[in-house]
Amino acid sequence: MLPVLSLIVLIPLLFSAFAFLTKTREQARVVALMGTLITLILTLYMYFSFDSSSAAMQFEELASWIPSLGINYHLGVDGVSMPLILLNAIVIPLLILFTWDDVRSTPNRFYGLILAMQGAVIGVFISLDFFLFYVFWELTLIPLFFMVNIWGGPNKRHASIKFFIYTHVASLVMLLGIFGLYFAAWDQTGVANMGIAHLMSQFPMIGSGIARDAIFLALLFGFLVKLPIVPFHSWLPDAYAEAPTAGSVLFILLKIAGYGIFRVILPMLPATGSPDMMITILGLLGSVSIVYGAFLALSQKDLKRMVAYSSVSHMGFVTLGAAGLVTLSISGAMFQQFSHGLIMSIMFMSVGVIQASTGTRIINDLGGLATKMPKLAVIMMLAFMASLGLPGLTGFIAEFMVFTFSYMNVPTFVILALFGVVITAGYHLWAMQRTMFGVYNGKIGKVFDLSNVQTFSMAVIALLVLYFGLNPSPVLDMMITGSNEIVSLMAAMGV
Repeated sequence: MLPVLSLIVLIPLLFSAFAFLTKTREQARVVALMGTLITLILTLYMYFSFDSSSAAMQFEELASWIPSLGINYHLGVDGVSMPLILLNAIVIPLLILFTWDDVRSTPNRFYGLILAMQGAVIGVFISLDFFLFYVFWELTLIPLFFMVNIWGGPNKRHASIKFFIYTHVASLVMLLGIFGLYFAAWDQTGVANMGIAHLMSQFPMIGSGIARDAIFLALLFGFLVKLPIVPFHSWLPDAYAEAPTAGSVLFILLKIAGYGIFRVILPMLPATGSPDMMITILGLLGSVSIVYGAFLALSQKDLKRMVAYSSVSHMGFVTLGAAGLVTLSISGAMFQQFSHGLIMSIMFMSVGVIQASTGTRIINDLGGLATKMPKLAVIMMLAFMASLGLPGLTGFIAEFMVFTFSYMNVPTFVILALFGVVITAGYHLWAMQRTMFGVYNGKIGKVFDLSNVQTFSMAVIALLVLYFGLNPSPVLDMMITGSNEIVSLMAAMGV
């Protein structure tokens, strides 16, 4: 059988190396587009061959790597990971097209980093061995750091270093949790094995509830900082705002933290020493992030920072849905990740075009752009409506599922989070009114609308927001199957 999982990681990494070796902008962007299109074709092959009714790992690859340490080259994909791989495979070639005419400074490095990022992120999604998982996890840090540090805005150095320190420290804490789990399981069984499923199965047998809580919280901390969630979010607005448009979109596609919560945290949660406390932590942080992130977004004068804080707010739905502990609340949280990747990609692309055209991101300096940039106005308005949860678009599906089905187990946190929805609608409508409508500010000079390649890239993503908003089943069915398996694992752990 074709080792398709190995290929969808190796091809972006290989083409990344090719891109770094190119001499001209034309060569770099063609190599990047070829690499991402091949990855997309392989991903579509996987998607259409995928059995949505099966909870088992599919396209599995297993080979011994470092047997003395129990480390294996073990890859697989299921309903938890397949939609996220599809999201990355679709959006990244469109991102290459979006930047087709924009990148003039060291394009070989720029496109090489995008490809490296794609390979690393997909690697996290398909790794079934903790060692491999962590290697790819750390690898995602490198392209994002350089993307901000080289092509970022005026405060790029501060933003990139802050991002690196926050996420690297969190990763080290997570690594301590992995080591704690690994050595405890080795001590119990006498067998070294870094397999994620094996280590989670041994987690309930760790003798001390305090030890289990410490391991669990170390892993959870690593994921929450990367997600990020309040109060671990302060690296995000600087990194998102200072990153170039492509860098901001890559940050949005970095769904590895939410994936880690589904793959690792939820199955382990019932076996912790204090499961009720852990559920409270997830639910409380989720609801606080939704409300607090919305208030922060409302207070912003910079359009890009508003979108960045909106992202913090929307990530709260991931942990709130996870805290619901039922199949459909978890599925809603998964769908929120998928929806967020599409919607926020459009929003950051829109902000990038506005800044390039007008020279500013300050909301009060804009106005009346819909008459000058009608193509952008239509696509941006759809993204804003999806982000505030308008029925018929992907944002509504995710939020409806999280609120409805999380209420069964964490009603207090759901009620608290509902206040955030009202604020979210307010700042989205306010921002649209101030930027696209009202009186045009003649001081910003002549502006230009989307180019043809930008229109194509953003329109495709916008159509996906509409399509999956009206017909979520092509990805939601996979998520429900994956969520069912998570709930089954939780039941086996003691719930």
